[in-house]
Formats: sequence, C-alpha cells, structure tokens
Amino acid sequence: MGMFSTREPRKFRRVNIYTSERKDKLDKLVKEELRREGKLPQEEPGKESYKGRFSGFTPRASGRSSRLTAPIAILIVVVLLLLWRYLLMGRF
Repeated sequence: MGMFSTREPRKFRRVNIYTSERKDKLDKLVKEELRREGKLPQEEPGKESYKGRFSGFTPRASGRSSRLTAPIAILIVVVLLLLWRYLLMGRF
C-alpha cells in the first residue's frame, strides 16, 4: 500500500574517485610497525558493532509497521462519511 507509507531516502555513500595507492601502502606499513611496537592505541568500535542494538531494546524503533493501520484508516473514513450524511440529511 503505497498510499499510507513513505519512502525511505537513499543512504549517503561516499566513493573516492581519486586515491593514492602509494599513500595507502605507506599508511598500512606505518600501522603495522606501530602494532608491532605496541604503540597503536585501542581502536574504537565501528558502526557495525552498534547495528541493531537500539532497535532491540525499543520495539517501536524496529521499523515494523502495524498491519491494522490500513483497516483502521478505512473504518475511520467510513464512519466520517456516515456522520457527514447524518448531519446533511438527518438520518442514516
């Protein structure tokens, strides 16, 4: 039912067109050397470690929609139409 749901916007995804392979190799070598010496600080957890944690604790944030929304919306429209007809004509 596209009428009662909204589309989710596309996620931003950055794609680097211009990269320096030499710089990447140098950074990798420096990290390996720091890791061997024990000077490399603890890495902070990335996005992957937090994925799904918040929605697990809050059921409303899980993104699941209720299946009763469409029938309830139709029922409300029918009731409003009957009420409008009663107000105009004085009878059902």
